[in-house]
Amino acid sequence: MNSITLKLLAITSFILWLPYLSIAQDFENKNIQVGLTTGFGLNFPKMGTSKITNKGLGSNFNIGLLMHKSFKDSKNIGFSAGFEFDFSSLNFDLNYSDSIYYNYSDREILPSSNTNASIFHLKTRKHKTSLITIPIALLFRTDPVGDFRYFAKFGIKNSFLISNNMVDEGTDITNPTIFKEKENLNMTSKNEMFFYLASIGLSLGAEWNFIGSTSLVAEMSYYYGLTPLFLDRKEDKQTLYNNVNGEITPFSNKATQNQLNLKFAVLF
Repeated sequence: MNSITLKLLAITSFILWLPYLSIAQDFENKNIQVGLTTGFGLNFPKMGTSKITNKGLGSNFNIGLLMHKSFKDSKNIGFSAGFEFDFSSLNFDLNYSDSIYYNYSDREILPSSNTNASIFHLKTRKHKTSLITIPIALLFRTDPVGDFRYFAKFGIKNSFLISNNMVDEGTDITNPTIFKEKENLNMTSKNEMFFYLASIGLSLGAEWNFIGSTSLVAEMSYYYGLTPLFLDRKEDKQTLYNNVNGEITPFSNKATQNQLNLKFAVLF
């Protein structure tokens, strides 16, 4: 399923949920608030290898459901949870003089041991990922000040990889006599990225009760990755490799996530 279809499916699903989320109750005394959320973010991974570096900022778009719930006998302390779809990009630059290559067939990137495949000299790479995310956090809220109240969250974001496609720029050197500048689109590599991505985060935000028991919420979050973005696979499964004077040395990308995210929600 491509990312455009997945985005349309997510948006349609949440619109269909909308009529069931609005249950009138006083904003200040409401124990549970549920609603729709969307957000935009910036990705800037922390690199764990000198062979590959960041190339500018990546992006993140998410859409989903958000819930705020107060603990029993407390209006100020509770927890927050959600269910979201994340569509992210990560941009990497490779030192062209390091002679980093991979072997491929059509859109599939193969382990370096597949010597009969086409050969690509890699210069830049953009990962485009789709994930299902379940954020869980402790929620600390102030008493209402007029129609507003303010909050902080501290928790963990659990993301599960659905798809990972890559856009690669470089040179096709399959024919040693003809080097061809090329962009490889929508490339895939099995088990390139870690299936489960966990990041710990802090959020600060505000809630505006603008009508009845319905509130608009805005929050700014920072997340730091606890798990690696990429698998450190066994050598016979690694796809990227250095080729120095005919000596092939496979390796894996190493990075952890850093993300700054601005999120908006309508809670009922």
